[in-house]
Amino acid sequence: MLLVLVLALAVLGGGATLATWATRSGPFADESYCWGAWTEGSGPRVLGDDFARAAEESGSPERGEQATCVVAFGVPGTEEMKSPDTSAHGRTPRAGEGAGGHRLVARVGPPPRSTDRARQAWLAEALHSSAAPLPDGLPGVVGPGRGTLVLPEECDSGDVPTVVTVRSEGDVSYLDSEREAAELLLSLAETARREAGCATGKPERITAPVRTAPGEETYPEERPACRVPGMRFAPRRGGLGGYASTAGDRLHSCSLELTGKDGEVDARGQFVATSLPRLVTLFAGAAGEDSSRSPDAGSSRSPGAGWRGKGRIEGRDGLVGLVTAECRGRPTVFFLHLDDPLARAAAPGAREVFARSANSVTERLGCPAVGPRE
Repeated sequence: MLLVLVLALAVLGGGATLATWATRSGPFADESYCWGAWTEGSGPRVLGDDFARAAEESGSPERGEQATCVVAFGVPGTEEMKSPDTSAHGRTPRAGEGAGGHRLVARVGPPPRSTDRARQAWLAEALHSSAAPLPDGLPGVVGPGRGTLVLPEECDSGDVPTVVTVRSEGDVSYLDSEREAAELLLSLAETARREAGCATGKPERITAPVRTAPGEETYPEERPACRVPGMRFAPRRGGLGGYASTAGDRLHSCSLELTGKDGEVDARGQFVATSLPRLVTLFAGAAGEDSSRSPDAGSSRSPGAGWRGKGRIEGRDGLVGLVTAECRGRPTVFFLHLDDPLARAAAPGAREVFARSANSVTERLGCPAVGPRE
């Protein structure tokens, strides 16, 4: 009888162990990362068996606060995995920038509360045009090595939105497609909403195909930049290149780089026209005004003679222009930032290029001109 009881307990114990393994709970659970947003064995190959991983995350995402998670990954046993960089303040090279470790960096939080330069630098990274607009009207962009998504209004802190970003850092990107990056981004967004207590409504999903992100282009003097007829530059030295991303009537963006003979970047620029309401909120403070829900708060007047809408244009040490005007019944932001060398290369001038570029977009969309016509 005792032997039968022992055997029965052994079978029950073995069965319990098998059940635990099958449900991936308890000591046999798959490792998860970034507050549980990503799990090993799912999604991109960087979460698969071919890679070792080390992760570090800050406290859980909360409204109005920054939260960061870093997942360093590499081939097991290699030098880079002996001391992986999981610091939130560390930075390994991006794809194409040379050798280094490999990381996925996830960030959840508001844009910089400071205005002017900090906001402009953040926008240049968050809405870089090497990423394509997300489908299904989602307020964000995605590329094979990056993604940005603005969370719904219920996740705002006061009037400041919460933004989720994912970046792949390293000498190459191990995210094989825009779809993979989008899946990581949406999973992170759903986790951030749950952790911040604003997970009302249905989780965001993608049903339409994810567009391929644009490749780098070059813009000789005779060719308009950003596929915008009014955007022309005539640099005295160096070459102009960038990424142009266009999607229907809701988002048009471009990222510019002026490089010298040594290949180093001498100046950067960014042009954005968008009527997606959640993206519009990101531009509060981009031209130096106080941050609030309205991107032209603090600039309730026309930026100058001949302009339609409200905003401001600053011409010190480069150019920053931000104008909000109605286009096809929607408040639409027109934004241009040029570092000084690029502003000096604008033909015939930086303010004229801003007006011509904005007007090129409104003409394509069938809206009245925003800037003065010559």
